[in-house]
Amino acid sequence: MSRDQDVIDDRYVLGDRLGLGGMSTVVLAFDRTLERHVAVKLLAEHLADDAQFVSRFRREALSAARLVHPNIVQVYDFGIDEPTGRQYIVMEYVRGRSGAELLREQGKLPLAQAVPILVQACRGLSYAHRNGVIHRDVKPGNLLRSEENGVVKLADFGIAKAMTEESSITQVGSVLGTAAYLSPEQATGQEAGPRSDLYSLGVVAYQLVTGRLPYEAVSLTELALKQQREAPALADDVNPEVPHALALAIDRALALEPEARFPDAEAMLAALEDGARGIAPGPAPGVGPASAETRLVDVPPSTAATNIVR
Repeated sequence: MSRDQDVIDDRYVLGDRLGLGGMSTVVLAFDRTLERHVAVKLLAEHLADDAQFVSRFRREALSAARLVHPNIVQVYDFGIDEPTGRQYIVMEYVRGRSGAELLREQGKLPLAQAVPILVQACRGLSYAHRNGVIHRDVKPGNLLRSEENGVVKLADFGIAKAMTEESSITQVGSVLGTAAYLSPEQATGQEAGPRSDLYSLGVVAYQLVTGRLPYEAVSLTELALKQQREAPALADDVNPEVPHALALAIDRALALEPEARFPDAEAMLAALEDGARGIAPGPAPGVGPASAETRLVDVPPSTAATNIVR
């Protein structure tokens, strides 16, 4: 492999591949200037060739780079490698496992592992939301837990927003994000807000403690219909080891209407911590507790739809 092929911007020496998706490839790299390992995201060619998208991506990468928080993966640099035309973004390298990897290895996580992951994710979202940044793609694969100290960091801020704006590479009415974790408003093509992130984290919470998704669907259309018509079984109905109070906290995050969810990530954090201790959250303002008639009791077993997780 030649120098031009394995070095970005005459600075970042590319190494092993860390991840691969439809939008990008992430590789481990060594920063020769600062002498440290970093993660480099290389945009897929069909995105890098779209000038409008690149402009938006750079704008969103700049916004993400301004987010400096212990529970958010830091963006260090971004640009274009002139010799090859490759668009790239340089990020903090987190040595450890993602939530998706933990689920594949363990099926579901004990509360002692799951709750700290969720609490730290709430802290990262709270900071981002206070600074006007919405993640839009919260999922297990974007929660990275360090093997050194257990710190959890949210990854991939910015890309989802750039992708949802009109561009020659997107189709009218398309919805970005991993389908299983989309909020009802995102699934129907509406604008995402901070409480959309809380819904997605609620899906992650449900999956971490039960080993399954609250809704099993094989398409975005089926997911949207189920979200509108059904209430998922409480997490403690699926896994009796989950405290009922924690199941209620997760259920509130999964409310159909954004107004019925937690008002912000700090409130969700407190409810998760309280729920793990057996303290149930109060109802949302103007929303009474779910009745037996409005809850889905018999939920079919997991299907191949759980393979949506990435």
